[in-house]
Amino acid sequence: MNIDKKIIIWMNISIGVLFLMIFIGGMTRLTDSGLSMVTWKPLTGVIPPIGNDEWEFSFSQYKAYPEYKIINYNITLSQYKYIYYWEYIHRMLGRLIGFLFIIPFGYFLYKKSLSNQLIKRLIIVFIMGGFQGFLGWYMVKSGLVDIPHVSHYRLAIHLTMAFLILSYIYKLKLSILFTKNIKRIKDDAFYGKLLTLILVLLFIQVVYGAFNAGIKTVNIVNVFPFYNGGFKSAFFGLEKSFFLFFLDNDYGVQFIHRSLAFALVGLISFFIIKINKVTERIKLENQYLVVLISFQCIIGILTLVTKAAVVFAILHQFLAIVTILFVIKIKHKLRYEN
Repeated sequence: MNIDKKIIIWMNISIGVLFLMIFIGGMTRLTDSGLSMVTWKPLTGVIPPIGNDEWEFSFSQYKAYPEYKIINYNITLSQYKYIYYWEYIHRMLGRLIGFLFIIPFGYFLYKKSLSNQLIKRLIIVFIMGGFQGFLGWYMVKSGLVDIPHVSHYRLAIHLTMAFLILSYIYKLKLSILFTKNIKRIKDDAFYGKLLTLILVLLFIQVVYGAFNAGIKTVNIVNVFPFYNGGFKSAFFGLEKSFFLFFLDNDYGVQFIHRSLAFALVGLISFFIIKINKVTERIKLENQYLVVLISFQCIIGILTLVTKAAVVFAILHQFLAIVTILFVIKIKHKLRYEN
């Protein structure tokens, strides 16, 4: 097995584990488990409570915080263990990802298998991963206060960083697999800029997805295609603060999320119609993208009307990252081949 194949296997494993990490993170949020571990011990917090005494002590620590006092005041020890383990698995998986990066990275450095450019890019991945760990605790801390809910701003940063790390590693993988320059298509720069715009809007959509999840807009607005009380009610609260309306108002945040979805469907459709007239190089990827974006819209609507039923909410999050990766692949394959 040549060294490039080993690096690709390493990146594929990393991508797979990051997908799992995002899934566990979503489940931790959807099961309201994120505030169950009230301490942060990056080095010593590997072993969970063992025995009844340790569990009782951990539970007593949790009882000192607002989430227990205001929301979960009647949960049992066994129920506490359930939410604890979701958060525990999420944190342990973060540590595992660290080892999955550091050990192979050290091995490839020792073997002198990495180009200087790839080393620099992998160091960026390492820095992003370390920062992501900090962001996780920074987010949790925001919920260990008077109001037992994490800041939707911090949730958005944490989720977006996870998507960025996964996307960046995937882009590195493509840069190894597809390195041969190919003949540029007509209006190449235009299509490249259009795909960049689509990617930017997709990441903004991720941010607003996190905003919706963080302030739980589906508890207030959960009908489609209009809003509770009709279309005019979409702007309920706009008169108080135009700026904050689109950042922390249930109606405003959901209005942006829905509007971006329609804009993305339009832009992606426009891109596919135009590019298919110029080249068939990415025809298969375009077909998959049509299916993805259509399915994502349907799942998004189902997430809304079911008030974020776990199966739909987690699938909606999963399809978001898959859509982003597909756009990244299409953008890369317009210029390179293997």
